[in-house]
Amino acid sequence: MDILSLIKEWTDDFLSDDLFLVNIEHKEGSHKISLFIDGDSGIDIEACKTLSRHISDKLDELDFGEEPYALEVSSPGADKPLLVKRQYPKHIGREFLVRLKAQTELTGKLEEVTESGILLALKDKKKGYKEATVKAIDFEEIDEATIILSFR
Repeated sequence: MDILSLIKEWTDDFLSDDLFLVNIEHKEGSHKISLFIDGDSGIDIEACKTLSRHISDKLDELDFGEEPYALEVSSPGADKPLLVKRQYPKHIGREFLVRLKAQTELTGKLEEVTESGILLALKDKKKGYKEATVKAIDFEEIDEATIILSFR
């Protein structure tokens, strides 16, 4: 089993039910491993620190090569695209930019998350969200979904 598969297994086994692994990044030839975790109600620094210690201890038990590794554990960040279906529900009511695989972009508020996709209230350039059309989008149609951050 390769090191990334082991880290995924260790992470999934260690995290509580309300926390989950979003992504692992490791560039070929690099000794930096980045884990991104999230939670159904968000994530805090303590969860990141605890997982980092756990994975570091596990890696120390292995012979990961002659060069030391650098392990980074964090949340994906609000400006990053959502990668896991489980990330969507906590963002209901927030505005999104959704790029579809059909090469179109939609802007709207996330209204609902279903087993197979999302319901997005589409923003009209003149009316905003008044009388918004709601569009059902299957997860398979989504290329990238990113939260539109507002600092109002």
